[in-house]
Amino acid sequence: MKFKIFGTQIYVSFLFSAVIAFMLATDKTGLVIPTLFASLIHEAGHLFAMWVCECQPKSIRLIPASVQITRGFSAKPQGELAVSLCGPMANLIVFAVLIVNYIFFKNINVLSFAILNLILCIFNLLPVNGLDGGTLLTILLSKNTDLYRAQGIVRIITAVMSAVVFLLGVYLWTCGKLNISVFIVAVYLLMCCMLRM
Repeated sequence: MKFKIFGTQIYVSFLFSAVIAFMLATDKTGLVIPTLFASLIHEAGHLFAMWVCECQPKSIRLIPASVQITRGFSAKPQGELAVSLCGPMANLIVFAVLIVNYIFFKNINVLSFAILNLILCIFNLLPVNGLDGGTLLTILLSKNTDLYRAQGIVRIITAVMSAVVFLLGVYLWTCGKLNISVFIVAVYLLMCCMLRM
């Protein structure tokens, strides 16, 4: 499905829609909708920074496990840092506001959504390829070395983290505490390792 909003081409893949529909249909925890909403807040933070830095998105592609934003032109390094930081910062701001709300009103649903935003913020700041933390680390490293070497360092960190998470999954499995989500994260990190930044 393709459509345009404010001159930005939006593409939603069939597989993305199918995965979301499957998650909603099989969700027994009630976390899918809050997670999707927290992800929307995260991406809105990136889009806000792009418009402020005057590097509006040319297209947005929604595919399984990823939102790919293509810009018409690149921002300056400071703008690139701002764009990368504003997604996690949006989640962090929501977390702070909701924690204050929870202190006064003691609503457990508010606390759950606050923690979900904090987790999403921390996860996206991991220094791995394909996540905001990887982009930030690449920008910072490229100030002292060339871009190719900086990207190589981030890929090595991503591969190491993928291996560590996989070994953690194997350890939990041998202890009788099989957790499929740990293996999913390991595979996701491995896929990120193979991405070109």
